[in-house]
Amino acid sequence: MVTIGYISALAAALCWAVSSLLAISPVRTLGAIPFNTLRMTTVAILLGLWLFISQRWYWPTTGVLWTLMASGFIGIFLGDTLLFVSMRVLGPRLAGLLFACNAPISFALGLWLLGESYYWLNLLGVGMTTLGVFIAIASRTKSGGHQWEQSVGHVGLGLMAGLGAALCQSLGTLIVFDTLRAGQDPVFATLIRVGVAVIFLLLSLLVRRLSGSLLPYRALNPRMAAQTIFSGLLGMAVGMSLLLYAVKLAPLGTVAILSATTPVMVLPALWLTTGQRPSGAAFMSATIVFLGTAMIFIAV
Repeated sequence: MVTIGYISALAAALCWAVSSLLAISPVRTLGAIPFNTLRMTTVAILLGLWLFISQRWYWPTTGVLWTLMASGFIGIFLGDTLLFVSMRVLGPRLAGLLFACNAPISFALGLWLLGESYYWLNLLGVGMTTLGVFIAIASRTKSGGHQWEQSVGHVGLGLMAGLGAALCQSLGTLIVFDTLRAGQDPVFATLIRVGVAVIFLLLSLLVRRLSGSLLPYRALNPRMAAQTIFSGLLGMAVGMSLLLYAVKLAPLGTVAILSATTPVMVLPALWLTTGQRPSGAAFMSATIVFLGTAMIFIAV
């Protein structure tokens, strides 16, 4: 069963890599909140239908329900929205590397809140992950000529949003960890978390200065709608459920290492999609981030 957990974590990383490439064009056209609203609403509907057909309605207790709702608000509503703000500005590769900072953030939260012990190799991993992200930021102008690798808008906003997304992802996972280990069905947990995100995203659409309200949807076409739907299906309905399933079956540290391969998987996916080879600095930064993440969770 542990092996299945490891495979699930790798599959989740692959889903997120492909999902980010599907998302970049729609999110730059619609904006983070309108894109994420359409994406999450579709995911909630599909998950609900699947659970209804399979009769897997494992309703949690009131306490667990509040835990899942808090995790959904922080990890998905705030985390995903900030991630797509970062992706819209910086592109999928750099946004993904910033999001990988959830590994050292989770490590720090574990030390602070859970009193976990650490080894010198773990601290070295934190430093390597940080170094890899810095290399990616410093070399972003040399990362490639394709429009997906170019910055659009305020770079500082994109960087802060990417780090904010990593923090929210770490908090969201930390909040729900004990609940999953106690036996809560991961797919139903995903539905609750996504449902909470949808509610707050729909409320955000009412604030025109924040999201543009419904105006961005005028640019929506069938191709963009399909990309948005498949991005949500892969990233949330499949990818997040796989991650939660992996957490349930395998050690959290190893799952975190395997799921952190997303920045590495994005590079060949970008190469195949755009036909342009990413720079050596892009490969180096992604490799350093992955190795740093692995070191963070070794022996923890």
